[in-house]
Amino acid sequence: MKLTQYIKTELGTQWTANTISDQTQGALSKRTANNWYNGEKRPILELLIDGLKYRKLLQEQDASKGA
Repeated sequence: MKLTQYIKTELGTQWTANTISDQTQGALSKRTANNWYNGEKRPILELLIDGLKYRKLLQEQDASKGA
């Protein structure tokens, strides 16, 4: 499985490795994310993705409360 496939599986079809870079304000570039995914830092990448999923969930909850 490629990194982008993994991210889309975990975060949904609108997410890409470039989106991860945007969400982390460039701190995690697509290249760095790929290196992490294929190396020993994969657990850190999984934690980051969990954090992004949580942030997205909170945003959706806030949006539904405001509606």
